[in-house]
Amino acid sequence: MLRLWSCPVPRTPKLCRQITPLRNLHLTGSILQKDQEQKSKYIEKLHLDSEPINSQETDSTYESYQRFQAMFMGIMVIIGSIGGYELYRNWDFVKRKVVGDSYDMSKFEEVYAQIQAKQEKKKNKIDTLNATVSNPNSSDVPGLYICGDNSTQMVSTDPKVKFQSVLKRLDIFDNMLVRDVALGEASGALINEKGHLYQWGAGFGGNSSKPTLKGKDLVKVKISNGLVYALTKRGEVLFLPESANEQQQYREKDKGWLFSSTRNYGKLATSRPIKDIVAGKEHLVLLDNRGFVYTAATGLERLKRSYGQFGLPEYSQFDEPPVPNELHEVTLLNRVRENDILTQREIKKIAAGDYFTVCLDSLGNIWAFGKNTYGSLGKEVSYKTEIVPYPCKVELVSKRFKRSDLPQCIDIAAGGDTAFASFVSSDIYDLFEHNLKNSKTFNLSMLSEQQKESLVHFAWGHGLKGELGNGRFVHGQAEPTKIQKLNDIREYDESKGKLEVLGLRQWSVGSNHAVATLSNGDVYDWGDNEFGQLGNGKRIRSGVPTPIPALLEPGKPFVRSENSRLQLKATKKYEQVAVAGPSTTAIYYKCK
Repeated sequence: MLRLWSCPVPRTPKLCRQITPLRNLHLTGSILQKDQEQKSKYIEKLHLDSEPINSQETDSTYESYQRFQAMFMGIMVIIGSIGGYELYRNWDFVKRKVVGDSYDMSKFEEVYAQIQAKQEKKKNKIDTLNATVSNPNSSDVPGLYICGDNSTQMVSTDPKVKFQSVLKRLDIFDNMLVRDVALGEASGALINEKGHLYQWGAGFGGNSSKPTLKGKDLVKVKISNGLVYALTKRGEVLFLPESANEQQQYREKDKGWLFSSTRNYGKLATSRPIKDIVAGKEHLVLLDNRGFVYTAATGLERLKRSYGQFGLPEYSQFDEPPVPNELHEVTLLNRVRENDILTQREIKKIAAGDYFTVCLDSLGNIWAFGKNTYGSLGKEVSYKTEIVPYPCKVELVSKRFKRSDLPQCIDIAAGGDTAFASFVSSDIYDLFEHNLKNSKTFNLSMLSEQQKESLVHFAWGHGLKGELGNGRFVHGQAEPTKIQKLNDIREYDESKGKLEVLGLRQWSVGSNHAVATLSNGDVYDWGDNEFGQLGNGKRIRSGVPTPIPALLEPGKPFVRSENSRLQLKATKKYEQVAVAGPSTTAIYYKCK
């Protein structure tokens, strides 16, 4: 038996190492038989029965086997370590799942009391911050109140203040009557009663106590894409960089009959006097004294792409955007063909969101163009209608009225990706339409009592943060929805002895929130409130219009109650006006 182990098999160094220990075993039958079986299997595995053993291949196979075995063991160690760590972290949960232990309720009241104490402490801290008034002036003194995001120091000069959830005075504008205020993302702009331009905020970075542009008799101001656009009383539109550093470097040539000079501002080439301007993120919309609309790209550099906000098919999303600060007439909006005759359409009001434009004509029709991703144009969203580079009529609102009614829009507003409008209707369809087309105008003061009672406010577009004001939080809505809270507001008229519908004096829309001023001076706002831009002392968004608390007075505590609501003042010298920015809200004293 021993010779059978050594003679027939060609010896290799590795095989000898396996056979040598067997010579020292006791030659019992069972052990030899077992060893013989193992040996046969090993020989068969190495193909020793048919060919010579290749020692190099055998060593390579064995090394690969050992390598894979080590990798497997390493992976198992990693998995085991992670599993053990997770088991340690969730031991209480696993224990209750497996053993079925109940929760320890003995300290519940103690822990709950601690949580309540922390919440109360946080609330008191916020209330104390809100109630702290450092400015000694009362609300009777003209100035500027502001709340919201302070990341760019537009709300407070204190860099430690991250946000401000109530309206407080900005000291630098105390005792200043104002013509207009514009709130941007990084800075603000203000025109005082003399027509001088002032700026503030980190985006400006200059001396806010001195005017950046004076002697031009400015009446209105807007901020867009790093530039400040200002409308003069003569109907000219001037522009200059938003940053103080860039203003020092910016120069434009002013050509005269004999000599040319330089100036630190630019001027848009307008053919007729401009009476109104509005701005989106990267476009400017102008309305001249004939009722014609013009658009222009904003900024100093050419835009990367267009969203159709210019109202011109040649500047669609597939084309190169227009040259900055170059005016283009929106021909398809300004002119209309009726009975093969080309006539002029008179536009009464303009509004602009981030990347879309809304216009109201003299007949009460709404026209819109631009980006429609969220239904901002009042059209159902599809591949063909996501961007509309030409004026289209907002028609879905007609579904909200009876067939016998003639709905007519009397006011519009826009901001971010949301649009707003106020409508009235009349049951006397034929007579109303006939008179309307003959007069070619539409005025709220000329409405009958029945038409005033039909006043209703709508919103459409983006509403995920409550901007629609209908109590719903949705990504987008193309069909106009009623802002029921505003529609239901009534006021008792003592002279007439009945409740009357309150109209809107003014809309103002930010990126994700809106502010509405009623005809009696009450102010309602709704939408996003991440930075306290709703001015109610909280940071909770609101899906429906809610009244803003009254302005803080020196020595008086901040009160959250329905009776303490803001009502804008109007005197012989000024009237208070509310304006919304991207993430801020302000109240200024507009001179009369």
